[in-house]
Amino acid sequence: MKKKDTGTQHHRNTPWSQLTLELIVVFLGVTAGFLLNNWREQKQERSLEKKYLNRYLEDINANIKELENAVRRDSLWLAQAKPLILVLKKKAAFPRDTATPVSMILSIDRVDLHNGTYQDMINSGNLNLVRNFPLRKKMADYQSELDGARFKDDAFYRFFNDHIIPFLMEEYDLLNNQFIHPGTGRSPRFNNLFLGYYSMVDQQEGSYRHLLELSRQMKDLISP
Repeated sequence: MKKKDTGTQHHRNTPWSQLTLELIVVFLGVTAGFLLNNWREQKQERSLEKKYLNRYLEDINANIKELENAVRRDSLWLAQAKPLILVLKKKAAFPRDTATPVSMILSIDRVDLHNGTYQDMINSGNLNLVRNFPLRKKMADYQSELDGARFKDDAFYRFFNDHIIPFLMEEYDLLNNQFIHPGTGRSPRFNNLFLGYYSMVDQQEGSYRHLLELSRQMKDLISP
């Protein structure tokens, strides 16, 4: 009686085609799951990117409105101040209404520049959600311009608090709208303060005008 070749018989009975098919099915299932999960993540990222850009565009539009008003205001102030500077240079007396030059330096205006969305993207680490690299670069550059405008605003604010306010408290009668001493309005100190204020407004107006142009460019890049 012949012995059976059990090894050969086992090899012959192994369903290799079925095992191969099962492996293919498992592979396809894992791959499909991975691709589906990846698709879902990308969809969520694109949705979040869109939300960020929409909010960023709202900030840009708010800045444009603020800057347009600021440029208009500062341009008007500069136009009104130039005739007074001519009076200062000629060392002539101001018009009888001595409150005119003083009233122009009694207050200071600042713009409310919006950058909350960009800061949120930076703090959350989501800036890279913006797939357009050139746009990300321009967003960073725009933020630097906003910081520069705020720096100039802060310098103007310090000048106003450190020099203008003390001078007015010492030399000007706010109740009667006149200098305590008649000659103060033509003194070198007042001249320097008025010209310093003029210089600050002039720099501020130029900064706002430049930032306004950049804001409009950013709007064009982001708008659908």
